[in-house]
Amino acid sequence: MDRIRVERKFRDFIRYHTHVSYPESSERRQQINTAEVINKLDAIGMHHVAVPMIWDGVHLVDEGRLAGASEIERRVRFTYRLRMWKVTTWLDEVFRWSDRDIETYLLLAQALRDVEFDHIRGRTDVDRAIANVAVISTAKRSVAVGIPPDTITRQINWALGEVGGLEADEVDLLECLPDESMLKPTDKIDHEQMSRDRGVTSIQLVENIDTRGRIASLFSDCFGGIRKEPEQKEMHPLSVRRLDVASRLLAEPGMEALLRISRIANEYVAFQPRFEKKMIPSPDGDQTRMRMMQSYDELPKIAPAAWALKVAAPKYFRYRLATKSFMVREKIKRSDKKQFFYAMLDRSKSMQQGERIYKLLAILLNRLRAVSRREAILGYSFFDSVVHDQVVISEVAEAREQIRQMHYEFFMGDDTDINLALREGIKRIKTLVSDISSEQPELIIVTDGDHGINVKPEELKGILLHVFIVEECNDDLIKLAKATGGVALQEL
Repeated sequence: MDRIRVERKFRDFIRYHTHVSYPESSERRQQINTAEVINKLDAIGMHHVAVPMIWDGVHLVDEGRLAGASEIERRVRFTYRLRMWKVTTWLDEVFRWSDRDIETYLLLAQALRDVEFDHIRGRTDVDRAIANVAVISTAKRSVAVGIPPDTITRQINWALGEVGGLEADEVDLLECLPDESMLKPTDKIDHEQMSRDRGVTSIQLVENIDTRGRIASLFSDCFGGIRKEPEQKEMHPLSVRRLDVASRLLAEPGMEALLRISRIANEYVAFQPRFEKKMIPSPDGDQTRMRMMQSYDELPKIAPAAWALKVAAPKYFRYRLATKSFMVREKIKRSDKKQFFYAMLDRSKSMQQGERIYKLLAILLNRLRAVSRREAILGYSFFDSVVHDQVVISEVAEAREQIRQMHYEFFMGDDTDINLALREGIKRIKTLVSDISSEQPELIIVTDGDHGINVKPEELKGILLHVFIVEECNDDLIKLAKATGGVALQEL
C-alpha cells in the first residue's frame, strides 16, 4: 500500500495529542495503570506514544465517554498554550494560534463517538487499551488527510467487526499469507465480480477500496516512537494482531473474500470435522480405570480388597463371583480418531482471475484450522491437466512455509481435468487411509471449471465429496457431491 502524506499544517496535530475523553469513575477502571500500558507498548516494540492518547485508550476500554465540544475546545487551547513561549501566549490572545486545531479535534471526537470499541477483545484490559490507542491514532491521521468522520467510523467499525471474532489459530494462519501483489495480478482484477460478491455498485466498490486503502496505510504509522527499541520484543497481544489483520483487510479486498468464503463453509454441519476422543484398553496404557468384571478370565485383575472378602465372607464372595459384580483394574490409553480430508485444488491459469486464489485459500485455511486444533489430518494436491505431488499435513506448522511462498504465477496450468482429479483423489485417499486411523475420509474439490463430469457416485465408495466452485457453475459436479451427502456450493 502507498504511504499517505499528511499536510504540514497538521504537524502539531499529529505530533502531540490532547485527550478527548472522560474516564469511567469506578474502582475497576482505576486498576489500569497508564505506566503499565506504556511499558507494554515498549516491550512489544511499539514505541511510546503521547501519554494523553494512552489516556484516551484507557478511558475507552469500557465505560469511558467522549468529552463535549466546549470541553474539547478548552483542553486544546490549554495544551497548545502550554507549549508556547510566554511572549507567544500574550500574542495568542490576539491571533488565536491555539485555536487552529480545535475544529480538527472536534472531527476526531465525532469519528470516535460511534466507534464500536467493544469489538476489540483482549486477554487483559491493558491489551485492549493498546489496541484502542492504535484505533484512535489511525482515526486521528485519517481526519488529518481529509477523510470524513462518518466514513472513518463506518470503515473502522466494519474492519473491527470482521476481525473481532478471530481466534488465535485463525490469526496465525492469516499472518502467513503473502502480500496481495503475490496473490492477485493487477491486470486480472475483476471489479464486476467483486461488486456482485459484495452487493454494491462498481462506483461504491471503487470508493470503498480507495478509502479503505488510505485508512489501512495509516495503521503502519500508528505508533511514532521516541524511545529506543528494545533488543528483545515480546509477542504482540492478540488484540493488536487482530488489528494487523484488519489493516490488511482494509488494504486488500481479497482478504474480505477469503474471510467470507471461510465463514460460509463453517455454516454447513456436513463440513465440520468429526473428531472422536475415547479411551481404549491397552496393556501398555499410561492410565488405569476401574470397571465391572466381564468374564472369569479377568480374575487376576480383581482389586486386592476383593480377595480379603473371600476370607471374611466366603459365601458372599462366591455370590459376587457368580454374578461377576467385582470391579477389575484395566490399563487404558487415549485414542484420538481424527477426520481425514483430501483436497484437490485447481491451479489452472483461469484461477488468476479476480479474487479466485483468495477463495481457494479460504477453503484450504479453513481445513488447516481443523489440523491446528488436532481434529483432522489434511492431504492436498494441485491439479490442472494432470494431478501434481501431494502434501499430507498432520501439524499445521508444516503448511505455513508453503502458504508464505504461494504466488499467482504458480497458477499456470493449461487446462482443468476435473474427472482425473476426482479419480486420482479417490485413489490417493484409499492409499493413505489404510495407514491413518481416521473417521470416514472426505474429498474436497475447489475449482472454477465447468466441464462435464462422468464420475459415478458408486466410484466414491463411501467417500464424502465436498465441492466448491469458484465464480462458475457446474451442475454435474454439484449433483455428484449432493449424492454423497457432501457440501455443494457454486458461484462463490
